[in-house]
Amino acid sequence: MFTVTLHHLSADAKRVGVEYPDREQSHVTEQQLRELITAFAAVGARDHQPATPELRIAAANGRFVVQAVDGRLRFNSWTIRVGGADLTPDEIFAIVTGTDDPAEGAKAAESFRRENQRSSRRRLALIAALIVGTNSLTAWMLLRPPPPNPFLPEYRLLAGGPAERLLNDVAGEYQTGVGEGHRGMVIKPDGRVHWIRFGPKGETVEETDLTAKAAQSQGRPALFTSDDALIEFLDGTLMVFHGNTYRRKAP
Repeated sequence: MFTVTLHHLSADAKRVGVEYPDREQSHVTEQQLRELITAFAAVGARDHQPATPELRIAAANGRFVVQAVDGRLRFNSWTIRVGGADLTPDEIFAIVTGTDDPAEGAKAAESFRRENQRSSRRRLALIAALIVGTNSLTAWMLLRPPPPNPFLPEYRLLAGGPAERLLNDVAGEYQTGVGEGHRGMVIKPDGRVHWIRFGPKGETVEETDLTAKAAQSQGRPALFTSDDALIEFLDGTLMVFHGNTYRRKAP
């Protein structure tokens, strides 16, 4: 399963526009992921200024960003330190899923040769290296500290009195709304965070416990969470987490 965030894209990645807010889709299957990447390739071949459509993919072997640049798919990954590679949908799918299917590799090689013979050899070597790297990523990550998350805005951690005051100020209950699919969050003064997703009739269908540290981002109070994300507080009643806006309910 994968988690995909669509930026300036409709839910099926077939339409582009600045009117589409960031939309996170969790529990995406391999087939659904392939369909999203293929649909994005088709729509991304056109100019959609001022929209900047992209797919942000979180997989078991890393995090990836696919952007539409000059009619091509630009592939980046902060986890495996690859940036700016122009790849086909099949090649991107192979890297994200970690497949080493020989037929898939042959198709990728033929695509490269048609585009440019010399650059094809370099890119094919890159694909091979990426597939090997993704298959051994778990062991590799144990040997080095994790790199900073490039999706996060700039922030700085607070300490001492300012940190305690911020945690006390923001402690409370927050919700994106009521009903199926909405989210809720309870923030404790000691930095513990309990996140939930509501199902039909308001019952809890998913929940996660996190910890958070007081921070400041772009001049506003924030919390840096244990899942490497920011909770940003817009004012005394609104906050944003993973692209969703929550409103304070209590106290």
